[in-house]
Amino acid sequence: MKTLSINFYATNINETLKNEFNTAISHELASMNIQLLNDTIDRLDKQATALSKDIAENGDDENGTKTKKLDGILASIDDNKTTRTEYEKEQEETTNTYNKVIENMTQKNDAHFGNKKDTVRTVLRVLATCNNSKLVKYAIIPAFQSPELYNTLETIHINSVAGEDGNISMTKEVKEAYKTATKELDSIIKNTFSLPFETAYTDKTRVKMTADDRKLLNECYVRGFSNKFDVDDEKGTIKFKSRQINTLVKMRKDKNTGKKVPDYSGLASTIANIAIKHYFA
Repeated sequence: MKTLSINFYATNINETLKNEFNTAISHELASMNIQLLNDTIDRLDKQATALSKDIAENGDDENGTKTKKLDGILASIDDNKTTRTEYEKEQEETTNTYNKVIENMTQKNDAHFGNKKDTVRTVLRVLATCNNSKLVKYAIIPAFQSPELYNTLETIHINSVAGEDGNISMTKEVKEAYKTATKELDSIIKNTFSLPFETAYTDKTRVKMTADDRKLLNECYVRGFSNKFDVDDEKGTIKFKSRQINTLVKMRKDKNTGKKVPDYSGLASTIANIAIKHYFA
């Protein structure tokens, strides 16, 4: 991995320490690539299982179209497993240096304060995504939870009303939602992407969202929309049913509780993409 030109290297860092820091980033890069490959292999395994079942139950055509497709899927699985082995080897080779960097960057000072391990890992992982946007969704450790942020963003972007000019009407409720969203975002940025203590490798760095960052996040929150229609085959009619707004946060059912909870993965990836700019000179 090439040396990153970040703006928070320790003032007196030498090339040896800089290489160690970048090796730790490579370690996290390998880790995220393994996660991506595991997800890809799981998805392909499900496709292969479904297609094998289809062939067993319904057969194939004379050209063996389904069988050829299955062979392609199985070949892709083997290729991904081979690539995963390579990343696992790279991860093993960088483990000692990685552990050294993590230990130094999380050690407590005389007052018993220090950088949190999850935050250090998140910073390393966010930096590792600079050349691969597919990995951003794996970068934040642990994934943040903020029900209040979801509610405020929905108030601003989904439940608000527009004036004649198409802009959001700044009602008392929307103004309060903006204030709450700002407070929640500042807390997330501070606790997730900032390193409050100096280390042998880094100066302390405080990531703050600028006005342009907030504007960008608000513009990205709504990802598009889709229309739904009711089709009545007996009457031969089609009627408009509803419009679904797609946003960075989706409601998903918790497998353990059965309750619907906000899925912040899309929002987290966008925030990470915004935050990474602040790490570079």
